[in-house]
Amino acid sequence: MAVKLLKGEEIAEKKAEELKERIEKMGVSPRLVLLQVGNYSAATIYARAKIKRGKKIGADVVLEKYEDLTKQELVRRIEELSADKDVNGIMVENPLPKTIDYYDIVKSIPYYKDVDALSPYNQGSIAINREFLVPATAMAVVDILKYYGYEKTTATIINRSPVVGRPLSMMMLNRDYTVSICHSKTPDIRSIAKASKIIVVAVGRPGFLDDTYVTESSVVIDVGINYVQDKVIGDIDFDKVSEKVEAVTPVPGGVGPITATNILSNLVKAAEYQSNTNIGR
Repeated sequence: MAVKLLKGEEIAEKKAEELKERIEKMGVSPRLVLLQVGNYSAATIYARAKIKRGKKIGADVVLEKYEDLTKQELVRRIEELSADKDVNGIMVENPLPKTIDYYDIVKSIPYYKDVDALSPYNQGSIAINREFLVPATAMAVVDILKYYGYEKTTATIINRSPVVGRPLSMMMLNRDYTVSICHSKTPDIRSIAKASKIIVVAVGRPGFLDDTYVTESSVVIDVGINYVQDKVIGDIDFDKVSEKVEAVTPVPGGVGPITATNILSNLVKAAEYQSNTNIGR
């Protein structure tokens, strides 16, 4: 039987239409400011993609690009944007120069404008099952699994970062999955992965997960984005894995489109919250 491809574009389009309706109901375009420090082409590409998707739903997404800023200067700019009632969301683009710690910077963004959802408040809210803004990639995984009907089952996540593995594990627990989380020090990841229905991999290594990690009933979610010879590929050996498993996300075209839309979903939710509570105004 042919493998089921879990594509994300249709999910992203449906979410975008819903966001467009919510913005029209608000009667004002929510504003997201992206801050980029340094000349990183990948960061610029991602920023432009958010600007493009924002226009489609009626959101005002702008990029502020700086060749060089100190940590203090970047924090000062975030404080200015935090005080600006016309700015609903703030996002610092990765990577940053080595002299600036990303998570130190994120702490200076108010939780209600933190569309990347990496601030201590938003991460902690997930842990106690009181989700507010949630990391876009982690939410994209949940979106795909819900859309294709893979819910409340066993899952192994091969990643423990604050962007994917940690929040995703808690979000899946909140939705009644039984979750194992693996990392570089985990012994015998293959056995753990094979014992789960769902396998989520985000290790940043092309071809890492091959057919020895999966069974015929596995559902594999590939979160990896790697550039190899001008091509975008994921963290799985797609040819080998797709011949064996029940379902798999393609790269590109799987998690990616939903992730970009989920940033805007956080923006709209933040704008609605700010309007309804008058916080930050």
